[in-house]
Amino acid sequence: MSPRGGGESGSSSHSSSTFSDTAYREAQRRRRLQSHQTPRWSFTLQDLPTTLRKAFSDANIGYATRLTAFVGLAGGLSFAVYQLFFVRWQENRPLAKRSRFAPLVPVTLLEKEREKGSDMLIFRFSLPNSYDYCGYEPVSSVQVTTGTVRSMTPITRWFTPINHPQQRGIVEFAIKERDPGRMAARLRSLERGDRVYLGRWMKEFPYRRNTYGELGLVCTTSGASIALQLMNVLDKDKDDSTKLRFLYCHHTAKDVPFRSTFEGYAQRNPGRISVNYDVMSLAGQTSANGVRVGENFFLGHIDPNIVQRTLPPPVIVNEATGESVRPVLLLCGPQSMLMPLCGRVSTIGNYTYWQGPAYKYCGFLKDMGYVRSQVYKFGVSTHVTAYQ
Repeated sequence: MSPRGGGESGSSSHSSSTFSDTAYREAQRRRRLQSHQTPRWSFTLQDLPTTLRKAFSDANIGYATRLTAFVGLAGGLSFAVYQLFFVRWQENRPLAKRSRFAPLVPVTLLEKEREKGSDMLIFRFSLPNSYDYCGYEPVSSVQVTTGTVRSMTPITRWFTPINHPQQRGIVEFAIKERDPGRMAARLRSLERGDRVYLGRWMKEFPYRRNTYGELGLVCTTSGASIALQLMNVLDKDKDDSTKLRFLYCHHTAKDVPFRSTFEGYAQRNPGRISVNYDVMSLAGQTSANGVRVGENFFLGHIDPNIVQRTLPPPVIVNEATGESVRPVLLLCGPQSMLMPLCGRVSTIGNYTYWQGPAYKYCGFLKDMGYVRSQVYKFGVSTHVTAYQ
């Protein structure tokens, strides 16, 4: 018997009443381990409805969560409809007839060549599919966008294609090589297989077949693509009775860009297409080179005498019917050339193909009897209604 009178019963009572937090600490440790472990996806997915329900019903963020979910769902459905239906529908249409919301069209460079003795380059690109075609209405241009080259941002410029609008599988451009010039440098560095992108199309002049009787066209080297496009369309459409009288301005009579092409169109269409040249220097060219001064080549700045001999007159009278028709003159060139002819291009208030207020029309074309509605200066077709 214990001296304290408690014996064994006293020691057991003492041990059972001693406080210990071992179980509590072990439970805490297990909870910490579970919190650091990656939850299984099955558990997460099972809890997802409950989590979303709580987020949508939360008093603080519920409205923002519901709004975000609605915008995300609407955006996702719109993108799906855009890709599955709209894009596929647009891909079956001609390039110039596609919506402004259609994606850019990637075209791949097939070849580039320099026009002999000039600073003009011809770029030939393949369209995404062999059955694709441009389908533009003359005279039209298209936005060409380069890709990202050596971390340099893309550049966009307007260019006029020179191939026929119904030609399948390719698109061609005649582009003047400018130095310095950001776009010219990008295009010059293109190699076979490189891509550029075609965007929106713009109708620069609303040409309508069998409407004008005669057209006069005056342009410089950079505007040669307009003449090439228009001649290509007239050459393929023998039912179009429109006559084109073309005056091409170049600084020298030697190595005139696209001279053989222009004269090829004229030979295939006698009486419909005529080509003349205005140069500042003969550069030693003679009649042996096909340069006949006063007949097909004229020397010096454009004056009323050159206009009278190469372009349609202000009024043409139909001998059979006696009706008078006023032909249209198309002018594409620098402001220094346009100023003495008809005045500068006016882009203020340019909401249609309007050529500007009456006081802007001046020059010796006005003195020769050409009215303002007969003279069209390229460079005013950047308005909304010009986009195809």
